[in-house]
Amino acid sequence: MSPPITDSLFRLMLEQNSFGIILTDRDANIVYANPRQLEASGYTLEEVLGRNASIFSSGKVPREVYESMWTTILAGHVWHGEVTNQRKNGEVCRELMRIAPVRDDKGLISHFFAIKEENFYGEVAALLGGEIATVDPTTGLPNRAMLAEHIALAARASEISANSGGLDSREGFSVLTLDIDRFQLLNDSIGHLAADELLQRVGTRLKEAARQTDLVARTGGNEFCLLLPGSIDQGMLEDLGRRLLSAISTPMQLQGRKVAITASIGIARFPLDGRDSDSLLQRAFAAMSAAKSGGGDTLCLYTPPAEQQAAEFTDITAGLREVVARDELRLHYQPKVDLKSGQVVGLEALVRWAHPQHGLLAPGRFIPVAEETGLIVNLSQWVIHAALAQQQQWLDAGLPLLPIGVNLSLRHFRSGDLPAFIAQALHDSGLPPSCIELEISDSAMMRDPTYAFVVVDRIRELGVRLALDDFGTGLSSLSYLSRLTVDALKIDQSFVRDITTNPVNASIVAAIIAMAHKLGKRTVAVGVESEGQARQLRRQDCDEIQGYYFSKPLPADEVAELLKQGRNLGLQEDSAVAATEPTLLLVDDEPNIINALKRLLRREGYRILTANGGNEALELLAVNQVHVILSDHRMPGMSGIEFLSRARDLYPHTRRIILSGYSDIGTLTDAINRGAVWKFISKPWEDEALKSEVQRAFDLKG
Repeated sequence: MSPPITDSLFRLMLEQNSFGIILTDRDANIVYANPRQLEASGYTLEEVLGRNASIFSSGKVPREVYESMWTTILAGHVWHGEVTNQRKNGEVCRELMRIAPVRDDKGLISHFFAIKEENFYGEVAALLGGEIATVDPTTGLPNRAMLAEHIALAARASEISANSGGLDSREGFSVLTLDIDRFQLLNDSIGHLAADELLQRVGTRLKEAARQTDLVARTGGNEFCLLLPGSIDQGMLEDLGRRLLSAISTPMQLQGRKVAITASIGIARFPLDGRDSDSLLQRAFAAMSAAKSGGGDTLCLYTPPAEQQAAEFTDITAGLREVVARDELRLHYQPKVDLKSGQVVGLEALVRWAHPQHGLLAPGRFIPVAEETGLIVNLSQWVIHAALAQQQQWLDAGLPLLPIGVNLSLRHFRSGDLPAFIAQALHDSGLPPSCIELEISDSAMMRDPTYAFVVVDRIRELGVRLALDDFGTGLSSLSYLSRLTVDALKIDQSFVRDITTNPVNASIVAAIIAMAHKLGKRTVAVGVESEGQARQLRRQDCDEIQGYYFSKPLPADEVAELLKQGRNLGLQEDSAVAATEPTLLLVDDEPNIINALKRLLRREGYRILTANGGNEALELLAVNQVHVILSDHRMPGMSGIEFLSRARDLYPHTRRIILSGYSDIGTLTDAINRGAVWKFISKPWEDEALKSEVQRAFDLKG
């Protein structure tokens, strides 16, 4: 058995290490530096102890590199990258660094441990005659220094051309920055070796997609830049940008795993947006940040609004770091309603940010930033604690215990301590596991199904319910779904939105509901905004709905009032009379035609509904039981045949008649042959003949 590692042996290991080593507190104040670090930097131990590690900063490292570093290490992950630092004598040196968080016995980050590999650069630079100063060691591409030199040369050449009268308004050059979306999360998922390989592949793909005259560089972290000579035309730049995004989005195999990525692109143009390297790179980065703040996987040319948007992105990022400490987060809750009983059976917690300058921010303003920067985990943990605390307050007020749904980000789901955190949060609250339902997106769950199975099973062992959010938009397969022990599928609102007008989406929703029930899972339709949608979902046996039709997200006090009142959905079943009373739907965009038909048919004993177009008519069909439809053909927005075709698919029991002066025999014959139209009656009509055909349609209904 090997002897234990003593404190003295550990100190010898640090003191004799050939790499520079620094230990700082959480605020980056130095508490230890080994001899190699002191030798390389030119400082004594007394000169560095207690001082901030920024004393080594050269001022030449872009702000974004430090932001990425702090985001990574504060989230509990290891950061590695290259920086340009400065010795005591002012000499600049490049260093490869790896910084890791150190946790105390309570699991909280208390210190940071940094290893610097300055010698790597010195030795290689000596061997290569200084080439390392202009080449990125991971990808072999030009680095920021070489890019800056080429930008300066391009600017000088353009200025000379302009002074000699050779530069017109269409000439110049552009700088394009590209940043891989959510790279740190991907890095955590696939590991550093695969991440380095990914960066190499991205560099290769960019070179292949770019023109031969373009310079492709890696400027740090997951950021690449392209210098595009002679290119400032917006259309051409947008085409090139889309080509680059397409090139890198093709899935790739890394370390035996299939990985797909997206990126954000920003573009600045010389001389429109700047005349030197620093200003062009800064504004290209501002445009890229604007693209990223919109969700990524897109490009943006620099404009002053883009810079303002990028500044807001930076402002929100900075504010998010302290948002919990400043108690600026608020929870609103959207009720979930049972479609059979109409009762509120659950809630979904939705976070808002009471920003001191911008007011109450909706999640879309800051959640993407939190996900991109890694701050989402702390925010998600706060939501869970706050939801449990609110649950206890409602119980103390005599309100029923309703499960609260809480969204989990992919980063939080993949954090190894999620089940332990949930268990501790429940223990601290004293509430039963049934009081909470964790929601994880379909695509996030399927990113690594094997890992997902393990985490889901551990959470279910706690007695906590789980729901698969945004179902239908991800990559779920039936084999994975049958093995996932989730309790509910939340049908994405993109399918619900047009469920009353789009037969395809209506069929998809019906299939999801049927499949979920076969697997013993509840279904919750999200984003329900109309009575027609609610009734259609109830006909398809959906279990629950949430959306503005019943209630928008509410603050806690308004939720309490809603529960005290016992508010019900009020979606009554169609009465027996309405179900049996012969109902006729008239559809025409001309009011005089509608009025004439009503006068003609009102004494025939029909219940008559009217609509001035196809979309309005489809909403009426969703709310009412209709037996016969009489529709014009030539209407704006949706033709009568298209409307009746959708009605046939959604409500096949109806009898459908076209009443039109338009007589394209081929179109009408095709519609009749496909069963969309039962009869065609031409305008102007004969009253008795029309009444007879309508009565015959009612006689044949069903």
